[in-house]
Amino acid sequence: MKNIIYITESQIGDVAEALAATSLPVVSNYDVSKILFLKAPDNTQQIKEIFQGVVSQLLVVRLLTRLPLQNGADAYFLFGHSNASAQEIACSLDPFAYVSHLSAMEYHGLTDRFPKIIFMSTPPLSNWRQQARDRMHKDLGDRFDNYISSGLPKLTKLNLTKIGQSAVQFYERSQLGAFRHVTGTPIRVATIGRVFLDMIREPHLCGGIQHVVDVFSNEAKRHLRSIVDEVDRNGKPIDKVRAGFLLSEVCKLEDPIIDNWSQYAQRGGSRKLDPEGEYSATYSQRWQLSINVPSMTIAQESDDI
Repeated sequence: MKNIIYITESQIGDVAEALAATSLPVVSNYDVSKILFLKAPDNTQQIKEIFQGVVSQLLVVRLLTRLPLQNGADAYFLFGHSNASAQEIACSLDPFAYVSHLSAMEYHGLTDRFPKIIFMSTPPLSNWRQQARDRMHKDLGDRFDNYISSGLPKLTKLNLTKIGQSAVQFYERSQLGAFRHVTGTPIRVATIGRVFLDMIREPHLCGGIQHVVDVFSNEAKRHLRSIVDEVDRNGKPIDKVRAGFLLSEVCKLEDPIIDNWSQYAQRGGSRKLDPEGEYSATYSQRWQLSINVPSMTIAQESDDI
């Protein structure tokens, strides 16, 4: 005989009230099950089945609306939040990701381009899983082990490749000095300094190397302190060489820290301004860097005539 699962109005009401108090526009199965579990007594039987019943009831009364995701993963809009932006949804469902690259450039007003793809950075999978486990320990406290043994959904990384009409691309990157929270929203976005560091590391994700050069030319002076601090703290030697060239020789900006970066200059075939471009014979003597940007190469050749 099949066991009958009893779901009380109190269980549904407690979860509904807690969800209404959250600032998130969308929630995962873990977000819902965590609330139910923490409000239930330790000895609650069949908590997994009760969770499924509570979700079903919240869907019926439309306090939750299913958000279609890939691979059958479940996530839900909260009532009144169906117009949430793709960035808000992505940051809600991946609590360790942040808006980056060209999308962050757009947010900070550094570009007039409107990317068709939402660029997000997230920790490498092993780090993500450790952060998720740490987050669950923090959420559940001394009931963590009981939660795991209950079979309720864990905090897991969802496969987000499209949200509504927006394609989403995640890149595994370090979070050191990387992002800030946008007040009043779930959005996390790369800091100004990190955006400029990403531009020299991965110009192909930031509108291309020529666009990067143009943004440095137009905006670097205004954000010089943030750029220098970020590159000095978290940049690799090649990042400091590329940033040093752009700031000193293209933007004509001066700073003792930039001068210090010249110690990292060294001749080599891998030392290119555009890491994705072909090596060019045109180079900066000071920075020992191949200037493999067509517009700069042509300008240099014109100066030599």
